[in-house]
Amino acid sequence: MQTIYVDTFFSLNLFINYLILYLVRKFLRINSRSIRLIFGAVFGALIAFLVFLPCYNMTFSIIYKILSTVFIIVISFGKAKLRTSLVRILTFVGISLIFSGSVTLIWLVFKPAGIVIYNDTVYFDISPALLILCTVFVFISLNIYEKLKIKLCKGTKVHNITIYTDSGKSSFASLVDTGCNIREPFSGLPVIIAEKELFSENEINNQKLRVIPYNTLSGEGMLKGFKPNKIDIDGKEVKNGCYVALSENKLKGETKSLMGTDFWEAI
Repeated sequence: MQTIYVDTFFSLNLFINYLILYLVRKFLRINSRSIRLIFGAVFGALIAFLVFLPCYNMTFSIIYKILSTVFIIVISFGKAKLRTSLVRILTFVGISLIFSGSVTLIWLVFKPAGIVIYNDTVYFDISPALLILCTVFVFISLNIYEKLKIKLCKGTKVHNITIYTDSGKSSFASLVDTGCNIREPFSGLPVIIAEKELFSENEINNQKLRVIPYNTLSGEGMLKGFKPNKIDIDGKEVKNGCYVALSENKLKGETKSLMGTDFWEAI
């Protein structure tokens, strides 16, 4: 009988859960901080030990998988409307099935040593060093993929923005800047940098301003910003919302607003 080590089992589940959550976030373009994904992956890795309970059976398995998936999604991406949550859950389940199905097929066909499937849970008997190496390789590959996608994509780099507040709305053009991926630190929402003159004093005064730190290719500092009631990009609403940071200074060139690739990819 294959010996299952607790540390390896936990580490593998943590790694696999985080990778699946990362793919869900990218596939559905969810604005969620990586730290939340880590918490969700840790919860999934801890609850995975329930498969070793003596009472584990088909009924327990179904209840366990439904509840664990719901909690993982809520922890990782926060609360959402029922329809949005269902889409996230189904996407997570779909990616998980693709992964587990692929591993099961390899296990059935080739019977490789070191792979164990216990109560529908996959276990790899690998060393911690190899696990770390695989983790580094995966994240480097994902980062390279993201950078190549940005460089090779030939999409429009200027988009029409409409900001809605209690005092009215403001419309302007915003340039996509790959070095301007700023996020509001508490919510993790992306940020558009816009010259202050684009908004009326009434619009600004009626907002609850908060300080947003930035670190771009041109420098770093602090900007005051607010969360609008609604934002449209090229007529399409950004459902997860965003923040608008107000620049006291003129931006370079003729553009009066900058947006990161997080917005660009969501269009």
